[in-house]
Amino acid sequence: MVQITREANSLSGTLDEISMAHPGATTTTPSHAAFTGTLDGNALTLSFPQGFGLVRNISGTVSGSSMSLQVPQDDGAIASLTLKPGSLKSYNQAVEAVQASAQANASANEAAAASAAAATSVQESQQRIASAADAVMKRMKDVRAGLATPPSFSDFDNHLSAARDHLADAQANAAEADRESDQSAACSDAYTADSDAYTVESDAYTIDSDMLSLTAEIDSLKDAAADLGRALTGYQQAGSVLPDYTPPQAPDANQVKDLLNQVSLKTEAWRKKGSGYQTKVAKLLKQARAVAEQAKKEHC
Repeated sequence: MVQITREANSLSGTLDEISMAHPGATTTTPSHAAFTGTLDGNALTLSFPQGFGLVRNISGTVSGSSMSLQVPQDDGAIASLTLKPGSLKSYNQAVEAVQASAQANASANEAAAASAAAATSVQESQQRIASAADAVMKRMKDVRAGLATPPSFSDFDNHLSAARDHLADAQANAAEADRESDQSAACSDAYTADSDAYTVESDAYTIDSDMLSLTAEIDSLKDAAADLGRALTGYQQAGSVLPDYTPPQAPDANQVKDLLNQVSLKTEAWRKKGSGYQTKVAKLLKQARAVAEQAKKEHC
């Protein structure tokens, strides 16, 4: 909008402009500049003391009710601009239209950004769910492997058998002491029975050591089960964000619970079996000590 005052051949006025940098711009840039000028016939020249962008002077012509201006551009080209009489109201309406266009562009960009963000969020949630599902499947594999390779009780059996043999040795040496007519030889046999009793005690300690190893195996499997439980909880929490999404390898919560129940039952059975060996060897040790003490009491 050019508002111009003419006095003889002298001109003065202001130029107002609002623009967008490009068709998809989201902001507008207003400009305002005062000018002076001259009119020579139909030719005019407008001078901007403070400049109008990079422009200092604009030439043009007046023809009837229109004004044509030759406006230098940043790239050196000359753009022809034709202005016609109008009102401040119509200019303001045009300004509002430009601003509305910029706002519409901004709203469209925001909507596109929001849509992209939502899509990214969904993708990230799906990735978290899939990753959590993979963690559950891996933990299930670990637990199944542990259940498929139960602890061996062969060492328990061997050491319990050795304890029985050593008890038998103690009983045999005590019986030999009873048959001895020589007091010194009988006492020696009694102390040999006592040594056998200490060997039974050593067997009992060995079974205690076996129990420690068994407990470590049990605890390892129970730790794997605890990891599985936590992984299932993590998967369920991740899935609650997208309840309609199922990852490629979705774990079955019922299968997980069944595995956890198997771990609980089997580890308790293993622990109970190991404790049974300790109880048995404790009885054997008690017998061996009683036999040795009785032999020493009678013959030493």
